[in-house]
Amino acid sequence: MSSIRTEQEQLNDILSKQEYQVYYEDNRSFLERIWDRVTNWIGDILTKLFDSFEPSSTAGNLIIVLIVLIVSAVVIFGVIALIMFTARKRRLSNQQPFNKNNELDWNYDDHLQSARDYEIQADYRLATRHQFLALLLIFHEYRLLQANQWKTNWDYYEELKQTNKPLAVDFYNLALFFEKVTYGEQSITEEDYQTYKTQINRWIDSILHQSDTKEIGER
Repeated sequence: MSSIRTEQEQLNDILSKQEYQVYYEDNRSFLERIWDRVTNWIGDILTKLFDSFEPSSTAGNLIIVLIVLIVSAVVIFGVIALIMFTARKRRLSNQQPFNKNNELDWNYDDHLQSARDYEIQADYRLATRHQFLALLLIFHEYRLLQANQWKTNWDYYEELKQTNKPLAVDFYNLALFFEKVTYGEQSITEEDYQTYKTQINRWIDSILHQSDTKEIGER
């Protein structure tokens, strides 16, 4: 009996040595283990759904790999879209364009006149500000958005996406330039201002033209 125990102990000692234990160790990397778990999990699901599905077959492995790649691509795309959305939102500040009560009482012609006055004085920062406020008020007048003192440019951007998506894209860039000049103290040259003014006037003329065409049609 003792002889049997001794032989068993010797066998256990031999098997416990590193050169034998290596066969029982999991030498896969972390990513390999994750991959195997995911593919096995998907394989189990497909096996339950389809009796004829064989995860170990070449076709089965190919299907599992394709599913994993598609799901991974969707997840990555979702994360990138979320990051881009968050980053874009942060680029527009929480400042309210109409920071004075009486500015909402003006009409867009009043702001355009102020813009012209500041342009003559070569104060392109304030001229830019009034060009932008005129744009907001004409949007308000033609019900593309609802102007309020508490609203930020991001609020206006979200509203325009519901009423006019092409306009919303241009508005975002116009609002971004406005904020850099107004709040970021970015320097602005006459050339910069004239380019900005042209973009503003293009949208104002487009909206007025569409409104005139609609009125003629209604008559």
